[in-house]
Amino acid sequence: MPATASAAATHIHIKGAREHNLRNLDVRLPRGRLIVITGPSGSGKSSLAFDTLYAEGYRKYIESLSVQARAVLDQLKRPDVDFIHGLSPVLAIDQRGSSGSGGGGSSARHTIASTTEIADYAQLLWALGGEQFCPKDGGRVRRRSLDDNIEQVLQACAGQRLMLLAPVLRARPSVLREELPRLRQRGFQRVRIAGKIADLDDADAIPKGLGTQELAVELVVDRLVVQADQRARLADSLELCFREGGDRALALVQASRESDEWREIPLSQHLACEVCGDVFEKLTPQHFSANHPKGACPSCGGLGRKLHFAPELIVPDASKSVRGGAIKPWRLGGKNLIIRHNALLKQLAEQLPFDPDLPWSELPEDVRQVILHGAGEREFAFKLRRMRSPQPMPFPGVIADLEESFRETKSDGFRARLTTFMISGPCPECHGAKLNARSAAVRLAGKSYPEFLALDVEEAARFAAGLEARFAADEGLSELAQGISRRLRFLLDTGLGYLGLGREQATLSGGEAQRVRLATQLGMGLMGVIYVLDEPTIGLHPSDNARLLRQLQELRDRGNTVVVVEHDEDTMRIADELLELGPGAGKQGGELLFQGPLDECLKLSPRQSQTAGYLSRTLRIENDAGTRSPDGAWLTVREAREHNLKGIDAKFPVGLLTCVSGPSGSGKSSLVNDILAQAAARKLNRAKTLPGLHRAIEGLEFFEKLVLVDQSPIGRSPRSNPATFVGLMDLLRELFAQVPLAKVRGYKASRFSFNVRGGRCETCQGDGLIKLDMQFMADAYAPCPSCGGRRFNRETLEVRFHGHSISDVLDMSVQEAIALFRNIPRIIDKLETLDAVGLGYLQLGQAAPTLSGGEAQRLKLSLELSKRQQGQSLYILDEPTSGLHWVDIQRLMDLLFKLRDAGNTIIIIEHNLDVLNLADWLIDLGPGGGKAGGELVYAGPRSGIEAEPRSTTGTALKHWATAAAQ
Repeated sequence: MPATASAAATHIHIKGAREHNLRNLDVRLPRGRLIVITGPSGSGKSSLAFDTLYAEGYRKYIESLSVQARAVLDQLKRPDVDFIHGLSPVLAIDQRGSSGSGGGGSSARHTIASTTEIADYAQLLWALGGEQFCPKDGGRVRRRSLDDNIEQVLQACAGQRLMLLAPVLRARPSVLREELPRLRQRGFQRVRIAGKIADLDDADAIPKGLGTQELAVELVVDRLVVQADQRARLADSLELCFREGGDRALALVQASRESDEWREIPLSQHLACEVCGDVFEKLTPQHFSANHPKGACPSCGGLGRKLHFAPELIVPDASKSVRGGAIKPWRLGGKNLIIRHNALLKQLAEQLPFDPDLPWSELPEDVRQVILHGAGEREFAFKLRRMRSPQPMPFPGVIADLEESFRETKSDGFRARLTTFMISGPCPECHGAKLNARSAAVRLAGKSYPEFLALDVEEAARFAAGLEARFAADEGLSELAQGISRRLRFLLDTGLGYLGLGREQATLSGGEAQRVRLATQLGMGLMGVIYVLDEPTIGLHPSDNARLLRQLQELRDRGNTVVVVEHDEDTMRIADELLELGPGAGKQGGELLFQGPLDECLKLSPRQSQTAGYLSRTLRIENDAGTRSPDGAWLTVREAREHNLKGIDAKFPVGLLTCVSGPSGSGKSSLVNDILAQAAARKLNRAKTLPGLHRAIEGLEFFEKLVLVDQSPIGRSPRSNPATFVGLMDLLRELFAQVPLAKVRGYKASRFSFNVRGGRCETCQGDGLIKLDMQFMADAYAPCPSCGGRRFNRETLEVRFHGHSISDVLDMSVQEAIALFRNIPRIIDKLETLDAVGLGYLQLGQAAPTLSGGEAQRLKLSLELSKRQQGQSLYILDEPTSGLHWVDIQRLMDLLFKLRDAGNTIIIIEHNLDVLNLADWLIDLGPGGGKAGGELVYAGPRSGIEAEPRSTTGTALKHWATAAAQ
């Protein structure tokens, strides 16, 4: 018993872990150490770290809370494990931001500033210390007392005639006829209505001929000549003005009796503009939140962006004429709407005039502008005179007409079709600032709150240091400035100085999102906690690794236990304890192959540990196909200027494998994804996308199609799975429909779908599980009592292929299915392709949301590989090695070189040095990230990059090659 207690104090003892494919693991993790768990994809790393260790820690913490608290918090089911001893509070920082207290989220309203709490501190700081200005005229906004107003009048109007007015109401003439007599009864004699002084006894005090227009009414409270001895009278009159006018008043000043001009001076006891007199409410932090009505821009609701019609999408094919359908959205809608649009175009062609049968690209630019944007009546008449047209014809323009149709249509289908011709752009009212005009006009140290969020972390840190010095004497404001500075320093320490504070969390890579949340944890200064991280080096350039690893070591040195699921070599080499799971994936994995320090791991042979083989350089990722040189055909992006790109020209050799590298934030995604991929998708795949800023792209004529393979999910519904995504499910349903029993019963292929009525179990509607609402406990899922969790009804399950029902097949792994369907070419081709990309361990029916980003990317690659290869395709991949062990990277590279040898062009955004070392061509951006990046540092073969002094990639490859040679 004492021995057990001692072990529990120094180790985390996981006994009998059987979650997913884990094989009854018995593991002791030393507390207060940096532990790296590695192994092939699907070997059980995440099952051990997240689904067992973290899940049990989170569950025990939740159980310590009250029933009321548990009812509103997310719940996790109890992992399949005998027990875990020595467990302390566990925080998980994963790639999706759904675990632990890291925060994050996929909403456009989640930004780096909000995730790290910088926004909370900054909003309070701007509310308390900001200088307020009027959004209308820029006048200073401040609160003035009665004495301040009196002094202003005495100084500005000395010796002049003064009339004090109190604004009391704004109403229509019909209402004023009832209100004015009440003012007369209260003793007032004169008012100013619509800018004119009138006696309340006059019958024509209310101007005639104004219809239902609302009129402003101000009481004339006093008339006097401003003298120093009139101060008491002035004070009494002003006090009455403020009482009647809701703390607002107007001073009309006449310089002399001979002058007819009266100038207005707005007066107020509220927060008011010194120029126009507009009154504002007191600032609160909510005024700087885009998520609150007080602060959000009323036009975009605080998103900073709005959908608008794009001319490039409205006219997708400039070779067509107006009569031939160049204006594509005007070919949508009902018959009457199309006839109306055709009639408008016919009249417009006569009025401008222009030839409606002429291709759009050959029409004069001013004619195209009028067709799309219209013009005001005066401007339109000018255009017509210049074009010698007989008479003007008001025309709002195609875009204005589409906007009206989009607003007024009641058809969701028509609105959805119109949306395909729209793109998201900055809100025209707030210009992307997300805040309303009043909030955006508040400045602190010369910067508005949106301008602060537009800074990158490095710039913001310098600005915050200035705020610390500025408010050093104010204890409250100084503490807020220090809180901002402290969090910014943690972001800098994790290598994220290039990111903008207003950057949406959803646009970050998995590694960046983890490092943002890691910076938040560093600021908390917790001790005795277990941190579980999922590949935090994803998306991080090798030159930036050192700073991240220092932060992990700092977490450990504070007395925390840091458990990292990782494939990165640098992370493994600093680990105190290394765990390798395997030997394979899925049912072939789940075993503990090795546990101990790195030195002991390096003593193992490659047969005992593949990880040891690659760490010791006994094994290396090879290119059996060999590298190739450019043959003179190039795909060229001219003058790329998107985001931080500085007008660079980038040339990609056709028919080769090109890697685009560079520090995080150097512009790789902007160049490849935002410009090249979008332009290629638009031209080759007829996608309705618009590329980022650039002058031209040359060489797309070499390709027939674009294949974009990124890490976005293959589906968000649990009903989506690998079999449905790659088209295997359709083949399986057709196969089962050909089984003799199915033919006898008349079953069609649809009978074997769990998404439609007929063959599925209607009790669970094809889910296989029934959700049990456990109130304050985690939701429990019980197998459907009708189908036993098999999704299909009894009659459907009676149809078997070689003794297996359709449900049995969906429960099989890819490799098991290969053995079953080895004699059916159409099915075996897709299965073998899945196996070839390293997904042989996946279950065919595994729910899509449970797949990692790397698995989703390889599924997409598998789908393309399963199609007949014609060559002349452009493949663009975004960090395909994410989540891959060396063994899996070797299989991936073999496939990519096969694609290259089949006549395709492959462009990869990548940081992995093993992959960069094998590339035919390298394009390196930098030299730094953010504003320090965006330049083309190197373009050429692998052999030349080490000689480029500005290339951090070249330096990293040089060190990597030197270590490999030793």
